[in-house]
Amino acid sequence: MKKVIIFGSTGSIGRNALDVIRMSKNNFQVKGLCTYRNIKLLKRQIQEFRPNYVCVVDEKSAKELKRIVEPSTKFFFGESGLKEFSSLTSDIAVMGIAGIASLFPLFIHIKYTKRIALASKEPMVVGAKLIKKEAKSNHTEIIPIDSEINSLYQTLRFVNRKDIRKVYLTASGGPLFNIRKTLYLKKLKVRDVLRHPTWRMGRRITIDSATLVNKGFEVIETHEFFGIPYDLIDVVIQRESKVHSFVELKDGFSFLCFYFPDMRLPIGYTLYYPERASSLKNISYFKIENKMILTFYKLDYTRFPLLRLVLKAATRNDNSLIVINAADEVGIDYFLKGKIDFLSIYKVIEYIFSEYPSKRVTSLEDIIFWNDWARKKASEYLEKKCC
Repeated sequence: MKKVIIFGSTGSIGRNALDVIRMSKNNFQVKGLCTYRNIKLLKRQIQEFRPNYVCVVDEKSAKELKRIVEPSTKFFFGESGLKEFSSLTSDIAVMGIAGIASLFPLFIHIKYTKRIALASKEPMVVGAKLIKKEAKSNHTEIIPIDSEINSLYQTLRFVNRKDIRKVYLTASGGPLFNIRKTLYLKKLKVRDVLRHPTWRMGRRITIDSATLVNKGFEVIETHEFFGIPYDLIDVVIQRESKVHSFVELKDGFSFLCFYFPDMRLPIGYTLYYPERASSLKNISYFKIENKMILTFYKLDYTRFPLLRLVLKAATRNDNSLIVINAADEVGIDYFLKGKIDFLSIYKVIEYIFSEYPSKRVTSLEDIIFWNDWARKKASEYLEKKCC
């Protein structure tokens, strides 16, 4: 029985991971659960899965939960508690913490686990070289959960790399694909941007799917995970989110990865790997539908300026991706709080990209410094817009 620790157990990835485990309790034991502040859901998860270790990062929420946690359960709280929780041993760790906040527990836990099931994109975007080096020195597997990158992880196992002509990531186009006029984009409400046509995801990733920042990050992940040159990676629109990637070979054949948009499938793959799960229930398997539609569109990069900006930064080999990610996180936070309009997310990222000093990144300390620098600059810029 494999011992599993879940970082971000109350988020979308964490809930889906626990659902997979719920279907196959004889194969996995939940050793630890960690959340930021959603103690209402965490209470139910603790009652069902009986973990040995629990972590709540937000200290105010932690105090409320600590009173009811059984003495046999080791309780961690705050940033120092997260560090201790990250130092527990596991067979598999599901990294479901969103954003840059996932980088540091990931980097710590690499030393204490056999496999990281990595959902968040940001660690590989801002610190791939450091993470891969640490994983190699500790003999730790990192398997991507993200649907497109996970599909490539599977497909590329059957392909000779020298035969690849092109690797394509698919994008649904998000909730705003058919909105073209800037005037309409400016007037969008939070609820409009969060209305994704095919996926149920966290709020930040849903907004990033509207701007296609997430797809730029996935291009970087593809390059870093598989060593595919950037000029061999492209993006196409696949509105139904059923084809997640495909690999075009030099002789004209293509291999497509098809599955219904359900994150339990790639999560199940990472938990069971190298075996295939046969016990997952209530998941849509491939079937011929009465009217199965698969539509593909060539991506118009001019409609998604932030995607172009991320891809430009990816080739610079400096701190640009750190500052872009920081500005994106700050801009989305301001938008979700109703302080700025949707287009201001574009403006703050473009501003930071035009203002940052290009520097090499060689350590976690560098990442921390430039993340903090960009967050401060982005907040100052947006505060002026708010006033």
